[in-house]
Amino acid sequence: MQKITGFKLYNNRNGSNPKRVRMFLAEKGLEVDFEPVSFAKLEHRSPEFRAKNPMATLPMIELDDGTIITESQAICRYIEDLYPEPNLFGETPLERAQIEMWNRRIEFDVANYITMIMKHTGEFFAPVITQVPEYAEACRTDLMKKYDWLNEELGTRDYIAGDRFTVVDITAYGRIGMRDSANADWRKDHTNLQAWWDRISARPSANV
Repeated sequence: MQKITGFKLYNNRNGSNPKRVRMFLAEKGLEVDFEPVSFAKLEHRSPEFRAKNPMATLPMIELDDGTIITESQAICRYIEDLYPEPNLFGETPLERAQIEMWNRRIEFDVANYITMIMKHTGEFFAPVITQVPEYAEACRTDLMKKYDWLNEELGTRDYIAGDRFTVVDITAYGRIGMRDSANADWRKDHTNLQAWWDRISARPSANV
């Protein structure tokens, strides 16, 4: 592993989005300094943290000059530009477009349903949003349809965006990995989806 300097990563071990950045770094063979932030202690909502990131979200990186970058995808793009190998965002214009397409599909067409179920049923989010349990149940129904679609797609290839591992698989592994917390697992007949999950779980980066 190569230790890199110039920024530190504000991190939480339980968050799906910090997990994405940790996986991305591991796939790159990179180590950075971590600044732990506790969700349980509401450290991400403290005045000190909000002064850096008013959205009170993780992950976040702080450059040595004080510049703040939030949003896991933006952070991963920044790292990719600094350390382009191994390539995870696409090597050609076509592959980059396909990866971007699939990344958005996973975020908005699959994982967002899991997020909405958690937000509208979980005690942690009760002080933050107006919860609508009926909406959560509608999301649960629609999520299963998305699992059907993704399971069919994965019947033709080993990885989501093509024939090799990319940032899309990291996005999906981190975000869909919250399904247990939402009680929103796929069915047993989603065998292609399960095989993909097992394939990604076997990678060393999955354990960071």
